[in-house]
Amino acid sequence: MRKTTMSVAAVALLFSMSASAGHQYIEIAPDGDMVIAGPFNAVIPVPEGARVGKAEHITENFLAEKLNVSRAGYFGDDQFVMIQVETTNAPAGTLTNENLPVHMIGDREFRARTLCIDISQEDLDADDAPLFEYIEAYNVQIVPAVRAVQLSVTSEDGTAEGNIIFMRNVPGECAAMTSEFEEKFDADFGRFVTSIQDRN
Repeated sequence: MRKTTMSVAAVALLFSMSASAGHQYIEIAPDGDMVIAGPFNAVIPVPEGARVGKAEHITENFLAEKLNVSRAGYFGDDQFVMIQVETTNAPAGTLTNENLPVHMIGDREFRARTLCIDISQEDLDADDAPLFEYIEAYNVQIVPAVRAVQLSVTSEDGTAEGNIIFMRNVPGECAAMTSEFEEKFDADFGRFVTSIQDRN
């Protein structure tokens, strides 16, 4: 996967939903695992000791289009995993991820992107992106930068999309990220993927 750098503003465009809704695509099980149901069905295992965030269910309207979104996450002091599922009432084929490289989890094809984001405290204070507000609410260290992998899958008819984001704080700007950090990140991400395969 190609490493890219993305601004806070660009990431905010990816996760810019707000307001409450009456649907639920993600629930937190009694054991703390995240259960995805609706357009996709899976269980995301939560490791022992991780802090589990509250599931949020929101709706956004764009002209005649209605998006229903659920998100939830689990956190350590300097990393988090975010799950987001959305559906649209727009015509079939509206949601697509065909521009992303292919990543396999077991026999299931996901599209994925790897990126590094430089984030200052001023960026966070000035930005109202729900993704970053969610992370900040759980005291996760994301300044001055984060490395992330976003896995994406869409339904066959293109009216639903699921995203899994695996993110960790970089102790320096993206340009200062070491090969050792990248190797450990990739190895930990591999173990994360294996945990999903084993649970499902």
